Amino acid sequence: MWGRDIDMLTLRVSDPVGRGFLRSGSAANPVPRELVIRPVQGEEHRALDAVRRADGHWLRPWEATLPPDTLEHVPTFAQYVRRADIDHREGTGLIFGVQVDGAYVGQFSISNVHWGAMSTGMLGYWVLSEWAGRGLGSLVAALILDLVVGELGLHRVEVCVRPENERSLGVCRGLGLVEEGLRPRFMHIGGAWADHLAFFIDAESLPEGGLVRRRWGSSAID
Repeated sequence: MWGRDIDMLTLRVSDPVGRGFLRSGSAANPVPRELVIRPVQGEEHRALDAVRRADGHWLRPWEATLPPDTLEHVPTFAQYVRRADIDHREGTGLIFGVQVDGAYVGQFSISNVHWGAMSTGMLGYWVLSEWAGRGLGSLVAALILDLVVGELGLHRVEVCVRPENERSLGVCRGLGLVEEGLRPRFMHIGGAWADHLAFFIDAESLPEGGLVRRRWGSSAID
C-alpha cells in the first residue's frame, strides 16, 4: 500500500484534548483517549459508510452527485470497495477512516492521484456533526498532508471547497494552505454544478517540520 505497511500509514494521537490538539465537547465524549487515522480496507468500508449514512442530514448537502446527462452510473458498494482497494495497492488513492476511541467519526481521502511529471492529488473529507467545531478537521487534514507530501512523495495536494462551507474554509485558511481562487461550476454537488474555492500545498510551501508543528507548535504523533 503506497510502498508502506499499513501500520506505517496509521497515525495515532493520544489524549488529543489534554495536549491541546482538540477542543473538549459533548458530555458523551468530552475528553477522548485516542485519535486513530488509518487506511480503510475491505469490509471496514461498510462500517464507515453506515456512520456516514446515519448523519446524512448533516453531510448530504455537501456530497458529490452525478449530473443528469451523464452516461456514468453510481457504483455498487462492492464495486466501490474493490476500486478503493485497488487504488490503495497501486498508489492512486488512499482512504483514511478517522476513529476516536474505536468509533468512526470521519473520513479523509486522497484521490485523483497522478504520479510522474505531476505527482499530485486531491484531499476530500467529512466529519460527523457531533465533532464539528472541535478542531478535528484541521488536525487530521494537517496530519495527512504532512504524511502524503512530507513523507510519501506527492509534490502537490489540492483542496477544493464550496464558498458557503465556512467550516472547511476555516480548515484550509487556518492551516495556511495557498488559496488559488474561484473555480466556477467546478463540481456537481447536491444536484447542481457548484463553484469551489481552490487551495493547495506543495513540497515547496510545506513549512519546515510540517503543518502540525506550525499550527500547534509540536508534533501530535507520540
